[in-house]
Amino acid sequence: MASLNVFVSRGIRSGAVASVIAASVALAGCAGGAPADPGTSSPAASESTSASTSPSPTPTPSAVYKPADASGPAQNVPVPVLPEVAKTETKEGAEAFTKYWFSILSYAYETGDTVALSKLSKAECAFCHGLVDDIEAAWADGKWISGGQIEIPVATAKSSADGSMQVVLQVLQKELVIHNQDGSPYQEKTAATNAGSVAMVKFADAGWLVNDLGLIR
Repeated sequence: MASLNVFVSRGIRSGAVASVIAASVALAGCAGGAPADPGTSSPAASESTSASTSPSPTPTPSAVYKPADASGPAQNVPVPVLPEVAKTETKEGAEAFTKYWFSILSYAYETGDTVALSKLSKAECAFCHGLVDDIEAAWADGKWISGGQIEIPVATAKSSADGSMQVVLQVLQKELVIHNQDGSPYQEKTAATNAGSVAMVKFADAGWLVNDLGLIR
């Protein structure tokens, strides 16, 4: 499996209802005139009874993220969102976009979904598409990946002569394991890494794209 750095192979509502009932009883006791006929239900009492017997709405459970392990793939992995600044043709935009690209790469490791990663990488970026190929191979035939998540603590961009931006990054990647259908390891795990990388990105009509990617050794 190819990681970035190592190629091995390719109760609130019920309280409110109780308060409404208490208020209704107090108001009925303070009202002037003859006492109500015990055999006749007052409107307030009917409303209180209706309120007390109305079912409370059931909250819709939110999907909870569960990382992958030997028992199965990750579930409900959050989809990375492109920051607004990453849509601008600026130094800050290049840095934000490159961080976003790596978050999409991390998402691909966790889910096997490489569609967005491919779209954000130029065809000429051999390293980019090598990662795509290896991720797809790792997820083939019922296999899945645990670990491999990526963080980018630092990204610094500077202009290049051809109009593109060179972005230097610190890349942290967690230990990565490929699992067979039965959960057993498919191969030796890939150790966690802390390394430098450089990405060449260029702004076009549709936004930034990664033209090239390499490691700083």
